[in-house]
Amino acid sequence: MKSIRVLGLVVLTALLSIGSTYLFLEKNYEKETSIVVENVVDSSSKEDEKKEFVSTVDYTFGWENNFHSNMIDEWKIGNEPFVDNLVEEVIQQMAHQKIIADEKESSIMITPERTDILIQMVEENKDKYEHYETYLDILKRWKKGDFSKVDNDHNALMSIQGSKTGGVATGIATEEQEIHYIFQVFAKEVDEVFGSTEKQN
Repeated sequence: MKSIRVLGLVVLTALLSIGSTYLFLEKNYEKETSIVVENVVDSSSKEDEKKEFVSTVDYTFGWENNFHSNMIDEWKIGNEPFVDNLVEEVIQQMAHQKIIADEKESSIMITPERTDILIQMVEENKDKYEHYETYLDILKRWKKGDFSKVDNDHNALMSIQGSKTGGVATGIATEEQEIHYIFQVFAKEVDEVFGSTEKQN
């Protein structure tokens, strides 16, 4: 009788031990499986994000327009103002930094200083510019860092110029695309960009 009890205890202990080991291994397997699944989902979403990046640099025509950039930078009060179509052209070329378009002939980097100079030039010479209200509306928004309509601004200027056919803005570049554009076209490394391109409702 005693040996049956001992044998029963041994069998019971063995069954409990095997059962506990099985449960322990099953829980560890579930944890490891969920970690692997999370890692796969996380890495695939990162790959998707990388695949979604599209450069906005037009390697066929895109270049920095140093000539007009320098004209803006060197303009002072009392200097001869730009002719009307040059104002349109430089604002449009500044917009290239922040838009998505199939063609961008040349670009001028947007800086707060250049925006201020153009505002001052337009305000002091309103009588010489047929579309001065459009220029000021665009430039004053940009001065505040609001680029939420930059694609529309670019296309409005193209419409005013009339002769342009290609290069219509189809959207606004992401910050990552803009940083890439600044590096490729202006040879400058930046960590963040001037202004916000979030659409205003």
